[in-house]
Amino acid sequence: MATLHETAYPRLKPDPTAKELDEIYTPSGGEVRLARSMATQPTTQLAVLIHLKMFQRLGYFVILADVPERIRQHIAQAAGLRRALSIRDLNRYDVSGAKRAHMARLRKFLRVRPLDVSGREWLATVAQAAAQTKHVIADIINVLLEELVHHRFELPGFSTLEKIAVQAREQVHEQYYRSINEALTAPAKSLIKELLAAPANATYTGWNALKREPKRPTNKEVRFYLQHIQRLQHLAQQLPAVDIPVPKLKQFRAMARALDASELAELKPAKRYALATIFIRSQYAKTLDDAADLYIRLMQNLENTAQQRLLAYQVEHGKRADTLIAQLKEILQAYQIDGTDTQRVDAIGLSLVADISTLLAECDEHMAYAGRNYLPFLIQPYSVVRPLLFNCLEIMQLRSTSQDAGMERMIAALLSLRGQRRDMIEASSIGLDVEKDLGWLSVNWRRHVFGRKADSLGPGWVHRKYFELAVLAQIKDELKSGDLFIPHGERYDDYREQLVDEATFAQELEAYGEVSGLATEASEFVRHLQQELSSLADTVDARFPENVHADVVDGRLVLRKLQRPEISSAIATVDALITERLPAMSIVDVLIDAAQWLKLHRHFRPIAGTNARVDDLMRRVITTLFCYGCNLGPTQTARSIKGFSRRQISWLNLKYVTEDTLDKAIVQVINTFNKFDLPGYWGSGKSASADGTKWSMYEQNLLSEYHIVMTHRFLLRSCG
Repeated sequence: MATLHETAYPRLKPDPTAKELDEIYTPSGGEVRLARSMATQPTTQLAVLIHLKMFQRLGYFVILADVPERIRQHIAQAAGLRRALSIRDLNRYDVSGAKRAHMARLRKFLRVRPLDVSGREWLATVAQAAAQTKHVIADIINVLLEELVHHRFELPGFSTLEKIAVQAREQVHEQYYRSINEALTAPAKSLIKELLAAPANATYTGWNALKREPKRPTNKEVRFYLQHIQRLQHLAQQLPAVDIPVPKLKQFRAMARALDASELAELKPAKRYALATIFIRSQYAKTLDDAADLYIRLMQNLENTAQQRLLAYQVEHGKRADTLIAQLKEILQAYQIDGTDTQRVDAIGLSLVADISTLLAECDEHMAYAGRNYLPFLIQPYSVVRPLLFNCLEIMQLRSTSQDAGMERMIAALLSLRGQRRDMIEASSIGLDVEKDLGWLSVNWRRHVFGRKADSLGPGWVHRKYFELAVLAQIKDELKSGDLFIPHGERYDDYREQLVDEATFAQELEAYGEVSGLATEASEFVRHLQQELSSLADTVDARFPENVHADVVDGRLVLRKLQRPEISSAIATVDALITERLPAMSIVDVLIDAAQWLKLHRHFRPIAGTNARVDDLMRRVITTLFCYGCNLGPTQTARSIKGFSRRQISWLNLKYVTEDTLDKAIVQVINTFNKFDLPGYWGSGKSASADGTKWSMYEQNLLSEYHIVMTHRFLLRSCG
């Protein structure tokens, strides 16, 4: 299930360098004297030295005939022995009785001990502890190797470690499955059984419906997806909470997602019910986060729409603004005439281009939208998305991360207004006190929430729609800042649950400071940070006069657009020649070369942790990368590449590929590419920038969105 090269298990290089021979395999004078004290024959002394140096390098004894000849010759020469051992001599020594006695002496010299029965029992407990959070057998083996070295044990054979790791993982998994299965009630198990069976006249099972992803962001799709979340909520509430480590939870979720209903039904009952429970609750947590993302996006779109309408309004009514300014100028000029106050007033009256009431109304209308005040333009588009926003709030069931429950009261009051249609409401009717509960409103919001109509009705009255919008906007901000959280969510859950307690903090603080290189004493940490910031500020200030791309105008930093340098004729000629001589290559050929060179297929293994069932994994991985990397899809790829069906292509992606494996492959490709000279010509690699290039975005996604500076359906491309 795990191969030697996937782990940190020590192994010999077939062709060590001269530097490695000198640094690793050269015996010291004391080691040569030890060998002479253990044996009188030069050949036996050499055998002892080879065993000693091999153990120092590997941590276990090897068969001498397996040691590369170059290493044997180097040890012989360094020890002053005239000839190296022949293969016959090596084999004769390996079967001799003296070898066992020599190995015992070497263990005593190296202060190590072999792994006996009690040691195996201890190692099994270590493996079980590692399997609590690790799933890949190679990772568990690496933990065992680290503990064996730390406790100065001789490393056992690789197959022994693999067997212990596999048994430990299976025991831990069975323990998790059993605990979840025992917590399930009979009605909950019946519910899971129903999900695995397709209803009459239905194409898909309920299990397949659980994997639904958000699609194109239309109002209809948003409503359907919120209904999907409500169904998941109903399912999750009937299942027990899952208390297992996060790494295992992610692994079990990936395993469950990779199974269809028929495959899940074939598993043992305990494993089947456990994986189903984990997946349902994980999907529910994911959809809660989706509801939060959807809520934030709806609010941001609402604000963007209002701002765009404000700009359109200001452009449309620009002539009126010019008229009002011209009127003001005439009034000022009339006031400046020579004469009495009465004459000035008369001159001002004659300068008026319209009735005073008309001019005042136009001034009021203009001032209502002055200073980028887009709030009045929220009302009209808000009526369209109001039901969706309220649905999101009811699904999320937000809670505060602090002792201040003021926003929780706001949310309760807001939800109580769902069926309300009156424009003006009394704050006390929804359980709020204007002075105590609404003090957080900004000046601009207060002007609209407590508008003229509220003034005419008396204190305690608020404009319902503006009040709702003010609370909804505040909820969006507090969700993003972490002041509000979603119970049972993942990305929007209570961050305080991830914090360590005071005792753990005090215990691990010193080690954290050593690893991170940060000061752990408060005043020293602040002083060091201030010193670094001041030093960086001085450096920036010193270079600023020479910076032709930035300037300070009226106290504000202004960045100038980077001017592309003129391309010289020589560079253009070289570019044309290179383009002409470069051979045309298929992207599939590029993928084949890169995958074979980097052995990318080793990152992709069965999600379930079993042995690979694919004969030509490299070819299958390249086909899958071409399919999904080029956004073709299995059907189109099957038409382009012979020998694979649509189902085969999608099968590998479902059963072998996760975000973690993709990340590991991406990291390897990027790190390898960075070893070439070309990236060095682009920069030092110590900074990042964005070039603002617009890229088309996949529209069949409810939660995708665009940067605020983009007015079209494009994304910012980041480059480092």
